[in-house]
Amino acid sequence: MGQLAFLLWSDFEMNRILIVESDNSLMEKMSRAFTEITTVSCGSLLEAHTAIEQDAFPVVVVDEHLEDGNGVTLLKEIREKQYSYEDKEISVIMLVENDSDKNIDRMLRQGADDCVTKPFSTAALKARIATQFKKKRMEFNLEACERFVATGSASVRGISGEHMVALDKYIFDFDCGKFSYEGQIIELSRLEQVLLRVLIENKGVVLKRGALVERIRTETRENMTEDILANTVRMLRVKLHASEYIKIVYGIGYFWIDKQKQL
Repeated sequence: MGQLAFLLWSDFEMNRILIVESDNSLMEKMSRAFTEITTVSCGSLLEAHTAIEQDAFPVVVVDEHLEDGNGVTLLKEIREKQYSYEDKEISVIMLVENDSDKNIDRMLRQGADDCVTKPFSTAALKARIATQFKKKRMEFNLEACERFVATGSASVRGISGEHMVALDKYIFDFDCGKFSYEGQIIELSRLEQVLLRVLIENKGVVLKRGALVERIRTETRENMTEDILANTVRMLRVKLHASEYIKIVYGIGYFWIDKQKQL
């Protein structure tokens, strides 16, 4: 087993995932990719409903479009019936073809934990699944405030409390992994947390894609490519309602806008 496979799957132990996909060739491709853990595959909402009623899965991967309906129906059912695994909420990753901010925001509002845009590599999907497992099992201590003070990236009015960073309508508690916008709690994956911290630490500075990939790969020890980075940026912008803050410099990189310097 290669180093990447070990890093991705060492946390998974003997866990199970449920794949709900009507495209047989894609379903088989995903099932073959996850040889290190047990996978259960379904091609319809009916089969998926039966599988979830009979067994427990920490992570469910479901296509938005299925042969007998919309995958969002299954997502709603999981959330409304509060299915759980070892007393933790089931993580649901939606496979979508429309990667517009509006569509992804709709999925997140319905209760999705993450979205992966078709077509995708199995390595990218593995990384997203690994993030969900790690989010359930790990507490992250990023010692955020010390870094902010050291880099001078937070103003006096931008720091509130020992561990929290307040920017406009946002409160980011990196030590506890708690984030909010206008008082509403927002769940962020490990990759999203690290990306957000790096952007805030360097707000106003365009960070090149290659440099960001290496920085995040080093900190998280997870598989990271420019495609995964782009998807993570997209998800972060939607979750935080931050299209006015997280800017994309096409062909170059990304940055969190420094509004104070614009005044």
